[in-house]
Amino acid sequence: MVRERVSRLLRDLPIDDVMGHLARVAEHDRYQASRGIGDAAGEVADIARRLGLSDVTLSRFPADGAARWWSFRAPVSWTPVVARLEVWAEGRSVLQVDHALQPFSVATYSAPTPPGGLSARLVRVDGAPGDVDVRGAVAVVGRGALSRGDLAAELERLGALGFITDAPARTGVPGEEHPGRIELEPHSRLFAFSLTSRQLGAVRPVLDAGAEARVHLAVDRSATMPVVSAVLPGEQGAGEVWLTAHLCHPRPGANDNASGVAALLGVASLLRGARARSPAASIRFLWGPEFLGVAAFLHAHLASRGARGLPSAVINVDMAGEDQALCGSPFLLERGPDFRPSLLVPFAEEVVGEVFSQTASHPGAWQAIPFAGFSDHALFADPSTASPAVQLCHAPDRFNHSAADTLDKVSPLEMSRTTVAAAALAELMADPGALPAGQVEQLVQDWCSRELSMARQVARRFDAVEAGAWSQRLLRHVERTHSALRKPHVEAPRPPARGPVLRRRWDGPFNARAMAADLSAERRAELTRVIAADKQNLALLLNFAIRADGSRAREDVVDETSLALRRPIEEGVARRLVDLLLESGWVTEG
Repeated sequence: MVRERVSRLLRDLPIDDVMGHLARVAEHDRYQASRGIGDAAGEVADIARRLGLSDVTLSRFPADGAARWWSFRAPVSWTPVVARLEVWAEGRSVLQVDHALQPFSVATYSAPTPPGGLSARLVRVDGAPGDVDVRGAVAVVGRGALSRGDLAAELERLGALGFITDAPARTGVPGEEHPGRIELEPHSRLFAFSLTSRQLGAVRPVLDAGAEARVHLAVDRSATMPVVSAVLPGEQGAGEVWLTAHLCHPRPGANDNASGVAALLGVASLLRGARARSPAASIRFLWGPEFLGVAAFLHAHLASRGARGLPSAVINVDMAGEDQALCGSPFLLERGPDFRPSLLVPFAEEVVGEVFSQTASHPGAWQAIPFAGFSDHALFADPSTASPAVQLCHAPDRFNHSAADTLDKVSPLEMSRTTVAAAALAELMADPGALPAGQVEQLVQDWCSRELSMARQVARRFDAVEAGAWSQRLLRHVERTHSALRKPHVEAPRPPARGPVLRRRWDGPFNARAMAADLSAERRAELTRVIAADKQNLALLLNFAIRADGSRAREDVVDETSLALRRPIEEGVARRLVDLLLESGWVTEG
């Protein structure tokens, strides 16, 4: 039945329409509370209505930076109306940059200049900002200096006006280089420009010749934060399956995440007729700024409906269309936390496997990965808002978060694969009786067998760790998870905690940004450095936090996370992250 379903959806998908939706979204600068994201949201809502979705709502939330949805703060309204940089030396212009012509060149939340702009000297900053006089100047920052988590704050403290750098620049296709993303704090008094290495290379030779920056930056702060919601209605009282795709990021953001936005519109087109023929749970589509859009909607939804407002399953689509050969990113199915087993995962892997089987004449690979939580599905991992959730995505993408994330990096084939996988999975989860019980049982059995086989391979690879004890714990962990999946209504007893237990002290989904804000400046900079050294450390932080439920000690939390991620965790990193959770006050021990 899965095979026939996937075949039908692949045949019926209007891929040209999907690619057209993607191109229109990519035309807009989609900062989280800006004119551009408002325009994009309006287009998405219009398309959703034309597709025949019900209850299409474009909600506009305040964009004032206030804490509004648990610990999540609203974004700050920010639209760059003008953003130009010129560098002059010895009476001639050596560089001209205009954000209107070069996307990603202005840093998000850059502060405006006085009307008409300003002129300031350029100062080279290769080490600590305090080593040179930056007051009233524009700093020229190298890659090493920008990697410091406290650079912007230190420049602001010392009285700099702003900085320019090529540190985030991305290269991929030979001869192609584009600026990468820089984000400042929402109320920063600095501006910043992201350049290519060639552009900065034109500036460096004239720094000792009295080089001057001329900057004109005007900002509009009238926009709100939009969230679009639409529904394919099912049976009354049968619950909802949610599909989410974040709408934000600077233009073009073709893969991240105009592709996910367009994929959900493709899903809606595919399933619109199917809902009329097969009454089942409703399917809700959500488009909004990453994390904040879903947090705002979920907060309001639970306030009006209580726990019954939680979805029965969530499918998040982020970076859906990467051309695997160009972007270097396979198709990834990211699971939810394994301490909450759900049929969603084996169903998802069955569907994605079938999609790739039926498109095997074209290149491309896929794999399932453990929960990391770098997108909207993380909001449903927290015990307070727990719903089974998976993510369909591509990573790593060498063009991500840069102006190189253009339409030519999107593969119509990969868009078809993602859209069909999301549609088929949504159908299955919205209609639990769609598959005969015997088929479901066999599907789960086959999935468990494959998982156990892969766990044994991992165990053999790490047999030397703790003299094989870690590998043995891994196999027992996998077997317990499988038992819980086969018998979801039988709660297995937990082993006693191995010390004082960790308990959460926050409301709503875990929010790493808000947790970091409650650290001292020194410890916040330490956390920034730990995450900058390896982004996966942010996934560790989230995994540790959601296990701090009052039943696990520090050792249990770290060990269970390592087993879920299928790899031992370096002891020093684990200790630092747990210590930071405790020092923030978000977690207590005892």
